[in-house]
This record gives sequence, structure tokens and C-alpha cells, in this order.
Amino acid sequence: MDRTVMPVSYVEAVRWAYRFTLGREAENETVLHHWASLGDGRLILNYFVRSPEAEAHLAAGAPAYGHWALSPLGAPAIRAAYQLRFDTLPTEAEIAAELAAHPDLLSFRRAFLAAPELRELAAREPWGRPQASASGGQARPKAPAAVTLQEHSLTVLDRSFILRGDGPDGYWNDIVSGPNDPSLERLARLLRAAFPDGGAGRVLADVGANIGVTSLAMGAAAPYHAELLCFEPDERCIPLLRHNLTANDFPQARILDCALAERDGMARLRCGARNAATSALAEAHSRVQSAGAVFKDVPVRRLDTVLQELGIERLDFLKLDVEGGETPVILGASGNIARHRPIIFTEFNAWTQMTAGARNPMEVLEEWHAAFRHLVAFDPDGRPFPVLDHDGLLWVLHTVLTERGCLDDLILCDDLDWLERWA
Repeated sequence: MDRTVMPVSYVEAVRWAYRFTLGREAENETVLHHWASLGDGRLILNYFVRSPEAEAHLAAGAPAYGHWALSPLGAPAIRAAYQLRFDTLPTEAEIAAELAAHPDLLSFRRAFLAAPELRELAAREPWGRPQASASGGQARPKAPAAVTLQEHSLTVLDRSFILRGDGPDGYWNDIVSGPNDPSLERLARLLRAAFPDGGAGRVLADVGANIGVTSLAMGAAAPYHAELLCFEPDERCIPLLRHNLTANDFPQARILDCALAERDGMARLRCGARNAATSALAEAHSRVQSAGAVFKDVPVRRLDTVLQELGIERLDFLKLDVEGGETPVILGASGNIARHRPIIFTEFNAWTQMTAGARNPMEVLEEWHAAFRHLVAFDPDGRPFPVLDHDGLLWVLHTVLTERGCLDDLILCDDLDWLERWA
């Protein structure tokens, strides 16, 4: 459906988000601008509907407070509602239809609150809900913490980036206050060693891009790449991924909001409630936890299919971090892997291989070792070394389980020329 092209005012969308979901006006203009900086109406609505205040307000019958509730229904409220629900603006015909369907503003608000996507959001566990205590009772309620966006500076290969993330999210907290992640440096150093020309003309794919940290590292390490494809199926991450790529001067990177596997179709995505980095496909064979989880239907594609549809005829580098679904991604890219022999930088997580993947981790290592000419691991000092035999695979698994928190990085490749340039 064609929609009106108009300047988007997220400040007004936030103003009406307060009125629609909380029944009140915002505290001040500063608060409005703070929420408006999210830059995505659906993300704004997600935060408002899932807040503890919204839960209590809706449970009380969603009363309306203030003079705004006495105003007639007009185009500004309708535009804000569409912006919050669809992150787009209504056509003039849609505005006219809404005005004809609702006699007043409160009737339109009731319809807004009954929309399917709002009911689904409201059914999720709100952020800030008190958790059960160790004794089995309810923990003492705390004042609801505001869900806020935060910014953080990150340096990769002497290039500094400003990241935006979701303050309460566990993955974001690891970035901001956790120990340095060696994977990011390894990824960047591998790309720099593999493509000493800066990646001129290369096609890079970041599968499991999340909010864009690894995508930025890849772009910095191979700045002359031809394509940077960022795959991320979790809709909560997409606005932050888009912002971080654009704000750090990678507007040409392509964001593809689908999961990758060995088939084309649809699948259920188990969304990590407190850590967006733990989202995983819940296939029929999976053993992912379902209690209290949020599941979403997402499109699933073969990488071979996606590249063909995009008209991309090469694949040079593939980064995988998909919570136990790495082998299906490799199978779905088998044509391009056979033709172009890309370097694959993959997470090996023994826990997610056993649960989301329903696989024996040792069997996964054996398959990868057999499928690629070289499987490269990292020694205790962080230096890459080729794994030559079965004893080497046993060392990898033992080290991952006993020393590296159940996960580590591996490199799958056809040649080792880059190893001489590792620095």
C-alpha cells in the first residue's frame, strides 16, 4: 500500500505513546526527545507497552487523565498511532477512514490498545517485574527501572565507534562493563590478515549481527569491501543495528531481517528475554527452554538463495554466531562455499550445540574438521593454530568445556596463507 511521504516526528509519536498506553502526558520535553532518539516507532511502542506502569495501567482499565482525552480525534493522533504500530505514516485515505470509524479520540484509543501486536506485546513478561526469591516467595519489589538507551565507545583496530544499545540487556551490559571479548579482536585481525588489500571487492557476511558490533569490526578490518551483509532475525535488534551502522558511516551495509539455515521457509525464533545474544531458532529437534520464553515466527533462508536473489556472485568471508545453528547455515551456503571457498569465523558453543542444535559437540567438531581443509583453533595465548588430528579436536572440546566457559572461536578455511600475516 502506498503511504504518504512526510517528515517523521518521533517526538509526537512518543507524546501519543504516553497518552495511548499510560493515559497521561509525558513528564517534560526532555523525556520526549530521549525516547524519540530511538528512531523507530515500533521499538518505542515495544518499550512502553512492556513497562510495569503500562501493565498496571491496562489492568486498571486504561483510564485517561488530562485535558488531551477531551480533544476531538484528529490527524495528529492517527499519524502517531500508525507511526507507533508500523513505523510509517498513513495515507490521506487511511486518515479519512479512521475518522469515519471512530466518533471520538477515546474510541480510537480503545481500538489502538486492542490491536493484535499490542496484545501480543502486553502478554510478554514486562521488564522490571520482580523475580521469585530463593525461598520461593516474591522478591521485594523495587522501583521500576527506566528502560533507557545508552551509548558506549568501542575501539577496533584503532578505529573508534559509538554504539547505541539497550541498557538492561545482558549482551549490552557485557559490552559496556564486562571483560574484553577476545572474539572481536580475533575477528578483526583475521580479516586484516586474510585481506591485506583492505578487502577490495570482497563480500562479507555477518550472520547473527545483533546490534552491529561484529559488523562494524568487519567493516573496519576490510574497509574496501564491496558488500557487507548483516543477517539478524530478532526484530528488537534491527533498529539498533540500523542506527549503529549508519551512525558509524556504514550506510551501504545491507540489513537482512531473516535467519539463515539449510532451507527456505519459516521457523520459530526463541527470543532471549534478558539477553538478545541468546536468541535461537527452535526447530523440531531443538531442546531450547520454553518456560517463560517469547517465540516469534521469522523467515528462514538459505544463504545460497539470498546471494542469488541479490545478484551477488561471490562470498569471501562468513562470520557465524547463531547459537547452535552454525552447521545448518553452512549447509545452506554449500554452493557458494564450494565455489568460492570463503574463510569462516564461527563461534563453537558446546551448550547451544547440545540444546538448540540437539547435537553432540564432538560430532560437530569432527564434521567441521572433515568438511574443510583446515580447522584452526586458538591456543592459551590467543594465537591461531591448525588442528591436525582427532587428538587436537579432543583438546579443543576439553578446553572449551573446562577453561573457556563452554564457547570459543574456530576458523574454517581452505588455505593458511593468512596465518603468516597474523599480527
